[in-house]
Amino acid sequence: MGATFEECLAKGISLAEAGDNSGAVTAFGRCTELEPEHAEGFCYLGESLAAAGKTDEAIVALQRAIALAPDDVDALISLGDLLFETGDHKGAIQQYKKVVDIDPKNADAFVNIGLVYSKMERVDDAIKAYETALEIEPDNVFAYNAIGDAWYGLGEKEKAIAAFSKGIEIDPEDAAAHFNLGELYYDLEELEEAEDECLEAVRLDPEFTLAYLTLGSLSMDQERVADAIKYLELYLRYETSPQAEEMVAEVKAVLEGLKAESV
Repeated sequence: MGATFEECLAKGISLAEAGDNSGAVTAFGRCTELEPEHAEGFCYLGESLAAAGKTDEAIVALQRAIALAPDDVDALISLGDLLFETGDHKGAIQQYKKVVDIDPKNADAFVNIGLVYSKMERVDDAIKAYETALEIEPDNVFAYNAIGDAWYGLGEKEKAIAAFSKGIEIDPEDAAAHFNLGELYYDLEELEEAEDECLEAVRLDPEFTLAYLTLGSLSMDQERVADAIKYLELYLRYETSPQAEEMVAEVKAVLEGLKAESV
């Protein structure tokens, strides 16, 4: 007798947790064959396809999951995230708004709505969404980081510092909040404070590539060539995103120049 739906589901989850996205796709695909009217199999399949870089197939699987279970918040958020990544801002907002229709107290959904509005340069709408999230969940660090970015983009640097600092106060272990504050200090040319925050970010998350990039930049500003080389090499070690290809090429060129200079 072949494996049951539950056995395939458990196998897929185990493979996904181990980072075997291809194996997880196969297992979850088998789930959908065994029980084609079961939304859970399609939801997991969509998430694994997304992790495997098969975005179009992931969207189809998640749409099927939602057709079977229209109130599945996890599937709606996953689909919204994928649509956002592909530049379908209208579609992403539609999914996130469905989430808040189902669960009006879902603070993260309001943050996601705000992130899409920010990308659309509707900053006032974004800030309203972040503020709604914080009304629902006053200790939501995700929201503080997002609203800090929005204030930063508007040139409201004191408000941005306050937001990032509040996020750190709530969760001192949040690497993104430390990085955001460090990046802001760097923009203000407060290099010591910027370095401290970025170093804390990589201490908390040793693969935080953007923090290494900022550390490399401020080291170059201070003519600390050896440190700049170290940080930029760490950036290249950990940066694997296809979206960063241009930046990776630029960093490689800068590194060549720094190494030539240091000889």
